Amino acid sequence: MRKLFVFLLLISISIGYCQKKKSSKKPSSSVKVFVAKLDHVSAEIITINKLKTMVLFVKNTDGVDTLEVKKIVPKDFKPLNFTLKSFQAKGKKFYYIQWEEKNKISTKLKQEDQDLVYTQIWNVETKELLLGNTQTSSHIIETVYLDRNKTASETQEKNRKEGFEFQLLPNGDFILKNKTQNNTYTFDTSSMKYIPLKTISTKNTKRR
Repeated sequence: MRKLFVFLLLISISIGYCQKKKSSKKPSSSVKVFVAKLDHVSAEIITINKLKTMVLFVKNTDGVDTLEVKKIVPKDFKPLNFTLKSFQAKGKKFYYIQWEEKNKISTKLKQEDQDLVYTQIWNVETKELLLGNTQTSSHIIETVYLDRNKTASETQEKNRKEGFEFQLLPNGDFILKNKTQNNTYTFDTSSMKYIPLKTISTKNTKRR
């Protein structure tokens, strides 16, 4: 009887140890940083397993939808001049977000300062990204060698733009433009997407 009691006691201690060991495992924690909120939509930066992601949380009757805005952002990521707005296009309500970032590229021969503008249009009802646009403006200071032997050099400074500038119109259409193009897009209710309405060439023509 005593042997049976000792045996049962050992089993009990073993089970208790396993349960304590199992319960010591904690799920990875998540950290949220609030950015902006409008209606039932909020923009936040979440950190899960040490990886940062910018998302939109959309509250609805079924719960909360998570829309990924930008994946795996740097640890020190801080969106500048963040804007969250709603607008109407052909009777549909969409959400428009825009933010800025600054980036620096540095080498022995070149220093480049970048200003980036990100623009997105979301249909939160269908969880669909209707537009994702990035415009980059760069200021570059570069050392350029003037001969093959690299005995003489000069410092050159220039500005460069890449991508399209975004402009939202009062009727829900939008314009993407650069030095050579001015493109207007309108929402098509049959395809539930934005489609090109017209394209105007703004490229300068040489006079005779």
